[in-house]
Amino acid sequence: MTMLIPPGKYIDATSDFGFKRLFGCEPNKPLLIAFLNDIFIGKHKIKDVVFLKNEHQGEDKNTAKVILDISCVDDQGNYFLVELQCTDQKFFKDRCLYYSSRFISDLAPKGGVDLWKYELPPLYVIAVMDRFSFEDNLPGQYIRRVSLMDNETGKEFYNKLGFIYIQLAAFDKAEDDLKTDLEQWLFVIKHLSKFVDIPRFVKRPIFKIAEVAALTKEERMLYETSLKDKWDRQNQLDFAVETAVEKAVEKERDKAAMEIKEALSRVEQERQRAEQAEAAAKEQILATARNFKNMNISLADIAKATGLSIEDIERL
Repeated sequence: MTMLIPPGKYIDATSDFGFKRLFGCEPNKPLLIAFLNDIFIGKHKIKDVVFLKNEHQGEDKNTAKVILDISCVDDQGNYFLVELQCTDQKFFKDRCLYYSSRFISDLAPKGGVDLWKYELPPLYVIAVMDRFSFEDNLPGQYIRRVSLMDNETGKEFYNKLGFIYIQLAAFDKAEDDLKTDLEQWLFVIKHLSKFVDIPRFVKRPIFKIAEVAALTKEERMLYETSLKDKWDRQNQLDFAVETAVEKAVEKERDKAAMEIKEALSRVEQERQRAEQAEAAAKEQILATARNFKNMNISLADIAKATGLSIEDIERL
């Protein structure tokens, strides 16, 4: 069988598999803790996290379920939802708000509601955006920290809900220009699959974890599927944009503008189908884990083969 993995020593950290391998499994939890601490720059000093379930069912059959990339809670009761988004989405900000709302809803007690005082724990949504960024960034801005503000005073109104958008497409610093630990993280995440030598600033064992040669046969298959999904989505977007631009040159401005709108609509439909396919792939991983569990395979081996946390497997 022809291998899809391109030449290189290390996995693509901006693929679904690669991102979760680095930050979303129990053995590599210290990497996630370090990454979160560098994102919050002292606001939170996280010593430990517990991975939570990533799938949240709708309230009924007509409500869409939410499948998160990484969700966890730290030792101080702060909750974190970490998402990798590889392609642009028209209502991406709305999606982040919806995910946070559904997660908050699941935190509410299901019994004794009359005794509940509506006190909520802090929740932070961290979106790592690959290949696209917000158009209204300030020059050189690659991270947006968003919270509920008082428009009259300009001060923070509510400090227990935050959205952090990390835009890799807007992060263009060279290795010699990196000044902070967070910048070093983003440099590694963005360029990991292209590295030949380990950058001199790296002190954590991330590269041993990220070696393609260290993947098992099952992990390699999952990685290939993840890469193919990523490439397919990007090729669809690139082709749609290129086609629209070519037609815009050949035809009148108003007519070309309409065709661009239609092309982008098709891209949105393809993106939705791709998301459905990604959700189906995640469902397949869960089904595989269930089968392995029924075969009395150890939880550690199942976690290694599927990329799921032991806690998620125990809930199956």
